[in-house]
Amino acid sequence: MNFKNHFLISMPHLVDSFFNKSIIFICEHNDEGAMGVIINKKLSKKKKSLILNETGLDKLKPNPGIYFGGPVQMNRGLILHSCDYMNGDSQIVTKNISITSNEEIIKDLSNGKGPDKYRLTFGYAGWDNNQLEREFENGDWLLLPANIGFIFDTDDNKKWNEATSSFGIDILNITGNTGIS
Repeated sequence: MNFKNHFLISMPHLVDSFFNKSIIFICEHNDEGAMGVIINKKLSKKKKSLILNETGLDKLKPNPGIYFGGPVQMNRGLILHSCDYMNGDSQIVTKNISITSNEEIIKDLSNGKGPDKYRLTFGYAGWDNNQLEREFENGDWLLLPANIGFIFDTDDNKKWNEATSSFGIDILNITGNTGIS
């Protein structure tokens, strides 16, 4: 199964600080592994302010949110965005979503020439070959087809609850661990 263009929704038993109540948009999934971006965890106001000032995006009104994308390369900025914008570094993920990680997009955003919808994230979530499949089989994640509206238009504080309720079950009554309880 290929998880690209799907959301991974963390199960309640994943309580670590990175993945607790996380929703991850899977950007790539192949024989080498998988890569995704957490879409519902904003960075602290202090970190946001520092990043906005450093990038010059503090002049945008309203200020964009700055997000924690995952525990891998947390100092690397990635911009998940609508496909109405592309530059030489942009990679198309789906017909509606691209990802870009260069300074050109920052300049274009500052000048009002960037994508219509975007989110600036730092870091990403990554898995080695078959690691994500094993975690899925272990019951660590639920899988949901992705859609651009959910990424950019749903309130971040409501994303996890809305995604889990879309299954029509009480996720808090499900255990992801297999075996005898």
